[in-house]
Parts: sequence; C-alpha cells; structure tokens
Amino acid sequence: MTGVNAVPAGSVRVVGFGSERRRAQLVFTVANLDTGAVASTSLVPGSFTPLPTPGGTWWLPYAPIVTDLAARAGVAAATLRDPDFPDEPGRRPSSGLMLPIQWQPGIPERERHNWEAVALADRRSTPWLVLLGRATAPPAPDHARLLGRLCALADQLHVDLVIEARPSSTKGGLSWDIRFELAGGKVPDYAHRWAADLPTALARISPQLAASGLSVADRDTPAHFLPDDALTPHPVPVGLDGHPGGHDLDQLERRMVSDAEQHGGAQAIWRNRHWWHTSLRPDDTESSTPVGGRFRRGWEPPTPKYWGEAIPTHPCTRCADVADPPYCTDCYGTRQVRRGVVVTVTDLRGRTVHRNWRPDDDPTPPVRALTDRPSGTTVWQLPEHYQVGPMAAGFGVQPTDLTDLDGEHVLDQHFRTGVSEVGHWGGDPVAAYLAEAAAAHDGARILVRANDWPGPTLDELARLVRGLGLALDLTVTDHADTVGHPELLQGHSWSVQVAEPAAPMAVDPVPTCAALPEAVALCHRYLYGALRATIPADPEKPMSVPQQAASAGPAPDTAAFITEVRRLAATQPGHAATIRLHPDGTHTTSPDDPRS
Repeated sequence: MTGVNAVPAGSVRVVGFGSERRRAQLVFTVANLDTGAVASTSLVPGSFTPLPTPGGTWWLPYAPIVTDLAARAGVAAATLRDPDFPDEPGRRPSSGLMLPIQWQPGIPERERHNWEAVALADRRSTPWLVLLGRATAPPAPDHARLLGRLCALADQLHVDLVIEARPSSTKGGLSWDIRFELAGGKVPDYAHRWAADLPTALARISPQLAASGLSVADRDTPAHFLPDDALTPHPVPVGLDGHPGGHDLDQLERRMVSDAEQHGGAQAIWRNRHWWHTSLRPDDTESSTPVGGRFRRGWEPPTPKYWGEAIPTHPCTRCADVADPPYCTDCYGTRQVRRGVVVTVTDLRGRTVHRNWRPDDDPTPPVRALTDRPSGTTVWQLPEHYQVGPMAAGFGVQPTDLTDLDGEHVLDQHFRTGVSEVGHWGGDPVAAYLAEAAAAHDGARILVRANDWPGPTLDELARLVRGLGLALDLTVTDHADTVGHPELLQGHSWSVQVAEPAAPMAVDPVPTCAALPEAVALCHRYLYGALRATIPADPEKPMSVPQQAASAGPAPDTAAFITEVRRLAATQPGHAATIRLHPDGTHTTSPDDPRS
C-alpha cells in the first residue's frame, strides 16, 4: 500500500497570497536509465490517505511510494540515486509528508484538504522529486577486495590512501571518509563524505570519488620528482585484480575507533605498502572554530619511498615580498615558483604511466608560434615531451578523453598540447610552462585519467529527458577561426542542457566543454538544477506527471543530430549553434547565423 489514491480532477490548489503563493502539489518520478521507463505519481489534496504516528499526528511516508514507482519502472531499489546526491546510491528523499496537527480524520473533508494543501505547499524540498536507477543491482560489495583495489591504485599512482574517522556533525558517533591524498599535505578542514561505518564508506567509494581528495587546494604540499624505479612500469600489484590483499577490516576499524575515542579523530594511511595509524587532534595553531573541524595529525608517517629529489622551488621575484600584491602571472598567486612537474596518466584499471618534466629534459628548442603585438606576449610550442595529449594513444583514447583524475573535466588544452605563453617582460618558455603547471596542481602533480566517461551516453540521456517530458539542447562552437592561434580554443566546444520544450531556444553563447562526452557527463551530474528550472513558475499551472513505458522505443539515435549541429556550426565559426531534441521526437535548430 502506497497511501496514494486516484488524483482528483480539476485545477491545482494554490496556498498563500501575492508573492507567497505556492502550488499544493508534489510529484514523485522514478526513471530507469537502462530501459527509459518512467513512472510518476502526483500528490495533491485528497489524493492520499495519511497514516497515524506514535505522537498522535498524521503523515504520509514516502518509502512505499518510491518502492511502488521503482517496481513500475523496473528499477532495482539499491541503484536509486537522488540527483541532488549523485554519488550516493540508495539515498532516498526525506522520510515523509508531515501534516499539521490540526489534520484529523474526523474533521470535514474540506478542512482536511485545506490542511493537506498547507502541508504540500510548505515542504522544504523541491516539489518535483526525481530518482534515477538501473534495471539490475550490482553484486554485493566485497569490502576487503574494494579496499585492496584502492590500496593497489594508491601504490600505482604514488599517492596516499587515507581512511578517516571524525566526530559526526549531525549526531553522536563517528563519520567515515576514504580518499586519495598527496603525501605531506595538511588535514582538510572538512571531510569529503560522511558514512556511519567503514564498510558503508567502502561500499560508496569508487576510484574516481576517492580522487576528489587530490583536489584540495594546498599550495604548501611538498613537491618531489619520482626516482627512476618509481617511473618504471611494474606489473599490476596485488589487489587491483580483486585480490583481498590481506586487509583485516575489523582490526583496522577497531584500531581507528579506539584512537578517535581517545583523541577526537583518527586516520589510517596506506603508504609504502603499509598501514600507518595516527590520531587527529584539534589544531590549536590556527584561528579556527569547532564548526570548521580543523585537525592536525598526532604523528606523521615515514617519508614515501617514491619521493625523489625535491623539485627546485624559489620565492617569486615579482610578488613574494609584496604585502598585498595583484595577481601575479609568474607564480599564479602562490608566491613561489617551481621548476618541475610530475605527470601521471592512468586508466584506474591497472595501467599507469609517470613522467618527470624538468626544464632541460628535451634538447629540442621550443618553436615560437606567434607574437601578440598589442600585449607583447609570445606564444611557444613546446616539444612533445612536455605534452600530455600524445600519451592518450597509449591508452586507446583521444586527447580530449584525458581528464582530471576524478573524471569530471577535460585536462586544460595547453597542457594537452604543450603551449606556453611568455609575457612582454620575456623569459624562458619551458620554465614559464612548468611554473604554471606546478602552480595549478598541488605538489606539482598533474594526475590524469584516460578512459571512458562515467555516466550515461548521449543516447541514454536523450531517452531519459524525453521520458521526463522535457527537451535537450545540444550546442557546439566550431573553432576553425582560431587555427594558427594555439593559445586559443581549438576544435569544438560543447554544451548539453535540459530545457522546457515550450521555452524559447536560448543558445548557450559560450560552450565550455572540450568534448561532447564531458558535456553529457556534466549535464547528468547536475541534472537536479536543470529539472528544478523546468518547474512552472506560475503556481496556477500544475506540474506534469511524466510516464514512459520501457517499450516506448530504443534510445534516440543522436548521431544524425550531432552531424547536423556540427554542420551548422561550421557555417559560422566562432559562434554557437544549437539543436533542440523535443520529447515528441522532432527537433529544431538555432538560426543559421546569429549575426544576421
């Protein structure tokens, strides 16, 4: 029993006055990413039967509604994801709809409906709750194997794997997090994720999510080249192929709980193929508040064996001694200049390649590409040794498939192509390039992922959006007008956005994604904001209740649409062109030339 009855016919009820008018409607939707099936239900006054609570009030629990919709859409409950929390499978909406204390089953129907309308309009969450899932659940996780794989990856990448337990911010007990970190960095101010215990944290983590710990800005992270033995490819280490690796989870968790109870927090750090335990203690050396949760380690593990010589570093000659300097393009705001970088490219499946970049690595001199006369800036093309893009071929992918290690954004173009810009004051192009790369990456480590993009394909995303009754805008800019200017965007830039079908087509003027799969992945990851934007602003207009059967047809073949929008963009280089895929299968395009 879901508690949901037949939806009454008629216009939607509105609560409040003036700018406070709100629609008394809540729509639940569950969508199957594998089959395209969509099932929805609408809650309005009179459409549901509340249940009593132990405290004498009444409510409508959401769990039975979600379970029923998941069954109708053919979605395995364990795979359900709230778009607000895309990295947490199985997360559900809040517990239920609480009715005002005035609602009682014995009062007149009109009064009951009025109080139901108040409850529906006064919710704190979005009025359209969408959950996405897959047709089949993954196998039950083997936590020891998952931990073994993460340890093996840390060994390959030459980073730390950190398991952390901190006091929970919402209730008693500990909150657990797992992440990769660069050795020698500070303890982050906040945890990246919150789990109730170690097995739950392991079940939720993936190598891509663990890599988010490497993006914490800490310009003081030590920077070292890798020694020759760390650069040499090694066989896939034990653990990456699913071998347990000899990790005793119970022992690990018990030791960390003991440390945390004594000192406030704890970490277990996998380094040099060994677990090192340390307490976390409140950091009294900085001005901080308990809310910030700043900690320091009670003890630091031994120096990593993969650290070679320190990367030469010196204070920035232009701004290091200036009290409040403007943004400096010599050190990029770090007040220090490093003369070297370590590049790591991995597929996170067992293949990893490392390369040191030193100023004198390649005797081939840089080639001047052009000089910008107004500013005096010169643009240089560096030898292939200083380019990450050519390394993509060894992984069977394109240069635009090289992303940050968390897989969210394509690596910056000038690092892929080895383009250096030197200001009018002059300087060595290789040194300037290395200084920029080191300043942009903590520890002077450029960590790159080279494999398929996560999430649905464009065809699957288009089918999902069609099932939700919405449109999909595909935008591209052809940069043929920048050929010969390697410092400017090259190739194509993409954008994929969800839109209300009746809304005017608004061409994204500046698509920012270097690859179409990147645009698709970002659209899917931030789907929640796009869906909210399509909710009618007029409270008098009811929200739609989308339904789509799995037999509605295969995923749309978007190849023809991609070809058409690229053809349109080619006729107007430098200007964006858009094609809109409507839910009825038709499509429209932006005007041939936005300048006309």
